[in-house]
Formats: sequence, structure tokens, C-alpha cells
Amino acid sequence: MVMHSTGLGAGWIILLVALWILLAGSATWVTISLISRPRPHPASLPSPLDILERRFAAGKMTREDFDEARARLRTHDLDR
Repeated sequence: MVMHSTGLGAGWIILLVALWILLAGSATWVTISLISRPRPHPASLPSPLDILERRFAAGKMTREDFDEARARLRTHDLDR
């Protein structure tokens, strides 16, 4: 009569369950860390008045052109 050992089979089952728990825990940890990571905010674009002032400061326009463009921006309320 041949006897079968059930101790080895139970050990494999416990090992596989532990590996599945480890895998599920790792996947959960990776998912949570990716979701909770702070995302960089895009840089805000300069306002039209900022661009105008930079062009004037760089000498790309005359004082009269600057004053006229600034007045137009203010009448259209685009300098915010």
C-alpha cells in the first residue's frame, strides 16, 4: 500500500497564496503611489500687457507705438 503525503501539497498552496497576496499588494501600492503623486502645473502664459512691455523694453517698438497698443489693450480689457 502506497501512502501519499499531503504536507507538501499544502505547503505549495500556502506559498502560492502568499505570492498572490504579495503581487496584489504590490500592484495596489504602485497604483496608489502613481495616483497620489503631485503633478507639475503648467507655467502660466504672460498677459498681452506683459508681452507688450517686454517688446518695448527690448527696443522693438517706439514709445508712441507702446502707448497706442497699451491704450487699445485697456479699452478691450485684455491687460489682465
